[in-house]
Amino acid sequence: MDVDVLIAGAGGAGYPAAFRLSKAGFSVIMADPKGELGGNCLYQGCVPSKTVRELTQMIKRAKLLNTNIDVNFQLIQNHKDKVQETRFKQHKSELSETHVEFIKGEVEIVDNHNAIIKGDKDLNVRAKYIILATGSEPFRPKFPGENLCITSDDLYKYKSPIRELPKEMVIIGGGYIAFEAATMFNILGTKVHVLVRSDKILRGIDSKLSSTLLSLMDKNIDIRFNSPVLEVKKNSKSLDVIFSHNGNKELLTADQVLLATGRSPVYPKGIEKTEVKTDRKGIIVDNSIITSVNNIFAPGDINGISMFFHSAVRQSLVAAHNIMAGGTPIDYMDFNSVPKTIFTFPPIAYIGITPDIAKKNGIEIVEASYPFAKDSRAQMYEEMEGEIRLFFEKTSLRLIGGWIIGIDAPSLINEIGIAMANGLTARQIADYADQHPMTNEGVSYAARSIF
Repeated sequence: MDVDVLIAGAGGAGYPAAFRLSKAGFSVIMADPKGELGGNCLYQGCVPSKTVRELTQMIKRAKLLNTNIDVNFQLIQNHKDKVQETRFKQHKSELSETHVEFIKGEVEIVDNHNAIIKGDKDLNVRAKYIILATGSEPFRPKFPGENLCITSDDLYKYKSPIRELPKEMVIIGGGYIAFEAATMFNILGTKVHVLVRSDKILRGIDSKLSSTLLSLMDKNIDIRFNSPVLEVKKNSKSLDVIFSHNGNKELLTADQVLLATGRSPVYPKGIEKTEVKTDRKGIIVDNSIITSVNNIFAPGDINGISMFFHSAVRQSLVAAHNIMAGGTPIDYMDFNSVPKTIFTFPPIAYIGITPDIAKKNGIEIVEASYPFAKDSRAQMYEEMEGEIRLFFEKTSLRLIGGWIIGIDAPSLINEIGIAMANGLTARQIADYADQHPMTNEGVSYAARSIF
């Protein structure tokens, strides 16, 4: 079967390109083994995990009324499943409005233009362009008993068998998945232990931002640094986690052990039969999302540059636009302007150039801040820890980065991101009348603080 474009994967890196290209008149086949649109994000990632988080946030705020809440994790998971089902139906409706041929199956690459879709029956496809959008999966380090551990995919997947709240949980890892789960399950009533291999959490983000978050997290969460896991063993009713600390073997016992040690790109079978190049992060692409093979594109988690659904969507559209231009780059991905949020309690979000990056690159910045202790909405919820902080280029006062620690961080970072992507200055931001009484007004308050 000859088509213009074959897309392997139907998540955020796949279906936006499929819809755009189909609308422009290209023939498109898209295949995914799940048989659903939305990828890992919807099936077992960001949407279900944030659904659980939103319900946890409600429980946390309800405690302001001294309400005794019996947390029913079964009901939480039921609601999560319902949200996923709603979005599955939504995507099916969107798909029906296009001419995209969607097949439940796995793409196996034959060469730079040919592939086999392994489904109910094999389909040979020859495509002018190929988009590799197969995403990522949890990385599982090898140690005795790792098979006894669950991952975030197991916890949040559609119809997950995990319906009972663990009384005690050990989380292995020091990244965002580890601490999102740790702070959430702590609020739900689980005793949480986190084993961090190194002496730092959230490696790769600004040091002040990560240390501030650490200082604001609930001290009931037991965090053990420099504590690599040696083995997990099953006993009669629970799991024993044996780890090293200061040269000594120590042990923790828990109902559930969560592996949260990062994610790795998923390459389609047969990729080695192409000339597509990879590095330790994933498939190598430039800002046009083109690989080392000029008719093959690789948006999203598979390239390992910016592993977020919203980033994958934009990369997918960049790929589509460049295919529409005959493979000549006319659109480019601005990775620097992708907002990033860590949905801990409290949450943090950041974008662009932060102080550590500025110092490393010799960029002089002016910092502006607004503490949530002064914010009316933060006071309503008694969530007054944290701040909004903006970073301006010293010579022009143009916004080049920012972060939020605390209430509404996931929403606020988008306002900062739009301002940054459009080159707004401190004066332009300061002069905008943000809505009261919402945390958004803290953005303009912060900008006014430097005048």
